[in-house]
Amino acid sequence: MFRAGADSFLKPYMPTEVFLFGSLLVAFMYGYAPALLSLVSGWLLGMYFFVEPYSELSAISTLDLIVTADDFIIGLVGIAMIEFLQRTRYSMRLMLMVSASRYRSLLRLDNHRIHHQRQSTRALRQISDIFSHLDRVLILYDQDRQSWLQPAFIEKIKHPAGVAVLPNWLSLIHADDRARVEKEVSVVLDGLREFRNIRFRLCVGDGPTEEMDCVCRSLALGAQRNVFALVLREPEP
Repeated sequence: MFRAGADSFLKPYMPTEVFLFGSLLVAFMYGYAPALLSLVSGWLLGMYFFVEPYSELSAISTLDLIVTADDFIIGLVGIAMIEFLQRTRYSMRLMLMVSASRYRSLLRLDNHRIHHQRQSTRALRQISDIFSHLDRVLILYDQDRQSWLQPAFIEKIKHPAGVAVLPNWLSLIHADDRARVEKEVSVVLDGLREFRNIRFRLCVGDGPTEEMDCVCRSLALGAQRNVFALVLREPEP
């Protein structure tokens, strides 16, 4: 419709070039295959309606050959350039997406490495602290909540040498303190707190009770493995 309305202006200079712009637009939006179809159909319409003799079939003239060569050379070159630029743009977008994905993966791995490094440093610091005060470690708990009696506790309760496992060590705590101590230890074992300060009275046979000031703390040995320790607190100066 536009070409028919502008026929008086376009006929002397570019009788069929308007269809070339349509073909290039189709190439930009939908690709080279629809653009080639648009180029051929535009050439047929232009040659039939806008090149003399109008709206009739006649023998091929020199003007027909010039218009055909002009249309197809410009159209094919334009479609090829647009297709090349579109493929280049798609490749660049794909490369950017892959680069962003690799960057996120590397960033995630680096964050995991930093996290595990901090966890390892923390575990080593805690273990070093425990071993530097091994004479004050009373009880160790493993992941299965089994208690392991340590030499410092054996010495305090005069337990027979060589017996290291004491599942019912809470029975040696004064009856008034037993429920509270068990609750405080369970808070740490359940992971609700990293440490708890505990005071209780230790009963050894028929002798006098001994006041114990301890801290129950969690030792992180990894993402899925913890050890829990009941340690005597250092006396205040």
